[in-house]
Amino acid sequence: MEGSKAPVSVAVVIFRLVDTCYGLPAPAVRECMSMPALVRPAGTPAPVLGFFRLGAEGVVAIDLAALLGLRNWSVPDDDAMLYRPLLLCGPAAGVKVAFMVDSVLDVRQMAGAVTALPAEGVPAGGWLTGEVELAGGMTALLMDPDRLLMERERRRIESLALDAALRDALWERADG
Repeated sequence: MEGSKAPVSVAVVIFRLVDTCYGLPAPAVRECMSMPALVRPAGTPAPVLGFFRLGAEGVVAIDLAALLGLRNWSVPDDDAMLYRPLLLCGPAAGVKVAFMVDSVLDVRQMAGAVTALPAEGVPAGGWLTGEVELAGGMTALLMDPDRLLMERERRRIESLALDAALRDALWERADG
């Protein structure tokens, strides 16, 4: 990638992973929420933290830093997860996705175009689109929300969500 790209959004949700500021275009983030109680079925792969219901919708919670290789995966610690917010995003394979981040800092307007990273700074998968200057003099590395999950990860999440829905249906019939 060379030069600059046009801005993908006028507003960016800024958050921290490990020790770096990242951003997602604001339209990709439905809301920022606290960690709910999660169900983690047997066979759930790292970095999936588990599933929860939001109204009638199933949502998968994913440790974004572990997914992207920014932090080693470890068994979820309920106490630590209590203080880490989730960014609720759109569907991936029909299931809504919530990415756990270390902290959410702000929503800021873009002050300029997205500056491309040098070729050696672009991670595999193309999830990092470049660096963006934000209002107030802040900069962040901008992520492409459509590239955070690979197709095989989307299929695996869909399969796990279907299994969880079938188990829920069994219990609902038994209760009713």
